Amino acid sequence: MTGPRRPPSRLVSLLGVLAVALLLIGLLQVANLMRHPMPDDMPPVPELDADAADPRTEIDCPDPPQEAADDETRAATPPLVTSNELLDCPRSWDGQTIRYRGEAVGAVLQRADGAWVQLNDDIYAQTRGPLPTHRDYAGGNAGLGAFIPLELAERIGRVGGPRFRGDVLEIEGQFRRVDGERREAAVIVAHTGIVAGEGRPIEDPVLPERRVIALVLVLLAAATVTGERLVATRR
Repeated sequence: MTGPRRPPSRLVSLLGVLAVALLLIGLLQVANLMRHPMPDDMPPVPELDADAADPRTEIDCPDPPQEAADDETRAATPPLVTSNELLDCPRSWDGQTIRYRGEAVGAVLQRADGAWVQLNDDIYAQTRGPLPTHRDYAGGNAGLGAFIPLELAERIGRVGGPRFRGDVLEIEGQFRRVDGERREAAVIVAHTGIVAGEGRPIEDPVLPERRVIALVLVLLAAATVTGERLVATRR
């Protein structure tokens, strides 16, 4: 009959706490190694503007443009606008002829008289970088839906998704805050457009650190299983 077990000494307890702390630090380092690095061509993060970074900041919308009085002015190239401008001030741009540029994402939905496509002019992907890296709020990142001519839709070779960048379209048409004909809100009904940039695959190379970590984990798993079997056979 054995006596009561003695509690572990302070040194053993301290070593146990130290071992757990080192294990946690190691897990954090492994997780950090498995993260994808930022692209080399990513632009530098701009300094945070406290006013612009607050999404609750009131937007000062311009007055709606006046209709041109002469044919020469009407024929001029319409302004190139962003989805932020259109969504921030939809009444100012409602019914106006504009130019818009964005990446075709998702799918192209053909109809009898045209096709729907989502055009994303994501400012975070193009210039500022992912929002969690700087928290400098600069509007939405979903773009706008556009109803484009069928002949333009047929020239789209690739739409954006997890593995590909989509073709970039530049369209010209009318922005409609509410499109009663098609029962949609905040859309662009385009009458012309071009494919301004071709889509491409998104490079996702396997990181060397991940291969090393995978090999180490396999070896640790094999050693654990082997050790358990050896202990079981000796009992």
